[in-house]
Amino acid sequence: MSQPHALRRHNRRQILELIFNHEGMTRPQLAQLTGLSQVTVNAVVRQLQGECTVQLTPAPQQAPGRAAQYVQVAPKLGTVMALDVQPDLLSAQILGLARQPAVSLQQPVGTVGITEATLGLIEQVRQDCRFGPLRAVLIGLPAPVSAEGRVGEPSAVPTLDVDALQASGITVWFENDANLVSLAVHGRTPGLTHVAVLVERSSGTGMGLILGGTLYRGVQGRAGELGRAPWPQTTAPEVLEQLPAGQRLTATAFTLAGLCHALDLEQVVLGLEAERCEALEELLGPLLPPGVTVAREQDVAGAALGGAALCAVQRYRQELLDRPHHAAADASAGQAGPDGGDEHVA
Repeated sequence: MSQPHALRRHNRRQILELIFNHEGMTRPQLAQLTGLSQVTVNAVVRQLQGECTVQLTPAPQQAPGRAAQYVQVAPKLGTVMALDVQPDLLSAQILGLARQPAVSLQQPVGTVGITEATLGLIEQVRQDCRFGPLRAVLIGLPAPVSAEGRVGEPSAVPTLDVDALQASGITVWFENDANLVSLAVHGRTPGLTHVAVLVERSSGTGMGLILGGTLYRGVQGRAGELGRAPWPQTTAPEVLEQLPAGQRLTATAFTLAGLCHALDLEQVVLGLEAERCEALEELLGPLLPPGVTVAREQDVAGAALGGAALCAVQRYRQELLDRPHHAAADASAGQAGPDGGDEHVA
């Protein structure tokens, strides 16, 4: 009797998840780790091969006899794109779902509008098909983003047309850039579970919060919008990121210290230019509760793009696991360029 559809889907998910998370696994190893029979594993692998989701490659010969084969993600399964959108610059990483080395791109935002420049860069990558069809784009930007992916206000790139990007024919996700920095930091230090990552960029002041090992967004996605916190002035309160540089540093120190006390954090990571970082560390010293450590993020732009790349791959792999035939159906078409001819690589 054939297996019920739900069981086949569950088996497929188990096996594909292991393949995604490991460089190379043989079919006997997959059977051992999943507890499935060799017959079931072989059937699932044949199905994945038929979809062009995986391929078999020779494994190193360990002993005399039949050579083992690794089951690996097909190199042309798909391309994902990570974008860091700032008012004056677009930075991108192009990634394959099969762990290929990333390709980096940058484009200044000048005479062409930011929406047109972003759409143009996405189209360039779509035409390239470097690692197979472009499957999804994750855009980091200086604006609140809810758990459902809705971009909120205030945005430091208000002319970016989110609707036009979502109508481009490619799956587009959005994430706050400070959140992406915090995810990149957490990826390097997963043992720290309660962390605040302060980010100062030309687009404003933000903060990513990792609480209990998970990104914290708040009710409407505005958690970490430190730059919008009010600070008392002689006439009326003013938002923190609009204060003069010296006063902004003092306000940041007291606001950040208050959060450390209220949230019982274990580390604060400062993503500021070196001189301001040193001054802020000095101000924070007597304000922080005992046990809170202070670290620096020296490459905020790189961390934002790295966090976007990490999220882009993770999210699309999750889509493949949740909707297994969503991307695999046209994987064989990914062996050729967008017009069905030879693949074009810029």
